[in-house]
Amino acid sequence: MDQLTIRNHPLMFITDRHRTNGRDNADIVRAALRGGLKWVQFREPDLNDLDFYNQCLKIKEICGEFDAGLIVNDRLDVAALVEAEGVHLGHGDLPVKIVREYMGEDFIIGYSAHSIEEAVTAIWEGSNYLTYSPMFHLSHKESPYKPYGIDGAKDILTKVKAPIFFLGGIKLSDLEDLARSINPLRVAAVSMISEAENIKASVEKTLRIINPTQLS
Repeated sequence: MDQLTIRNHPLMFITDRHRTNGRDNADIVRAALRGGLKWVQFREPDLNDLDFYNQCLKIKEICGEFDAGLIVNDRLDVAALVEAEGVHLGHGDLPVKIVREYMGEDFIIGYSAHSIEEAVTAIWEGSNYLTYSPMFHLSHKESPYKPYGIDGAKDILTKVKAPIFFLGGIKLSDLEDLARSINPLRVAAVSMISEAENIKASVEKTLRIINPTQLS
């Protein structure tokens, strides 16, 4: 899996073992990959180092079964150890520019942006893609950031020429409206996938709605 694939695939799943309705992350990832998912971001910030490594390695092995890519949130050390395709950084993490210099051009770097200024800086420093959040109100936690909505999504697409995955409060029922309004549309999802009753079907429906032929 390479940078071209992350540009051309419109959906990224971000793990959160606290929002799975009691199911194991590995089972959720496998079901999502069966539905056509190609990118998984492993994000479990409250695990200790050993558990984080072991669980991440298991997810990497599952991704390998489906020729899918793995991005590790925050932990560059674990990303390197499990031979993940990339790392996802944010405010307060390692500098994008330094990671790019150290890991080389083939390593994928994502960045969590919450403003256009932050997004522009991250791309300038070497990020391959962004998540931009929150799009809508978050029901599971309070966010310090104001939801930007459809207008905000349209705005950043005119200012940042890089793959942007919209994140935060997006439900499966929102996707048709979003697909009509935002072009290109890429989505990063947590509960929309992890809490779905039928994970494979949820991913399949998402990919039908989001038209990957519009991506560039």
